[in-house]
Amino acid sequence: MNNKPTKANALPRSVNLALLAVAAVAAGVIAWYLTPSKNSMAPVGRPLQTQQAMLMPEFRPLKPFSLTSHKGANFDNQSLLGQWTFLSFGYTHCPDICPTTMSMFAEMHNRIQVQEPVKPYQVAFVSVDPERDSLQRLAEYVKFFDPSFLGITGPEEALQALTKPLGVLHRRVETEDSAMGYVMDHSASIFLLDPKGRFHAYFSPPHDAEKMAEDFIAISNRTQ
Repeated sequence: MNNKPTKANALPRSVNLALLAVAAVAAGVIAWYLTPSKNSMAPVGRPLQTQQAMLMPEFRPLKPFSLTSHKGANFDNQSLLGQWTFLSFGYTHCPDICPTTMSMFAEMHNRIQVQEPVKPYQVAFVSVDPERDSLQRLAEYVKFFDPSFLGITGPEEALQALTKPLGVLHRRVETEDSAMGYVMDHSASIFLLDPKGRFHAYFSPPHDAEKMAEDFIAISNRTQ
């Protein structure tokens, strides 16, 4: 595959995007909770202490969306039911944030798998660059990091149905002096959805595989 991803540390350019991600997600969360919901559910009991995860004050189902996985199957609200889901956003030509995040996911996945018992979960990488990221390219990309990971994409309008309510920003930036033609600036936060398809928590960058694994185990073991 061309532009084969590397499991390297993020470059300095990612810092600004990381700050953008924090601001965007914070704005999305504020908007989310200012909107009344009849189907929301607030956490009960003593607050769970986490190292990196930011737990939502109430857990709400995602708004309806419909995308496609690298396997050619629908990826929608129904795809979230019955298992936890880690969602990240990016694109396969990304030079720094995305391969760093995917490498972190691979390490996190390995750390979780050695625990017993482990609640079912999936890791989904959502491409915000459908023009270049075909399902075949996504398949090659995510499998480089772990065969179980999912690559997800769809038309821009369909992507907006998922990204906008979550406060996930992405935009195309033309690059005259690059062979790539353009890059995609995008938010770098990671979202955790529970087995009922609800927005449960998010992780702002920089991400730590060990802390995320420990947080997930604590969250999933506590949640019914």
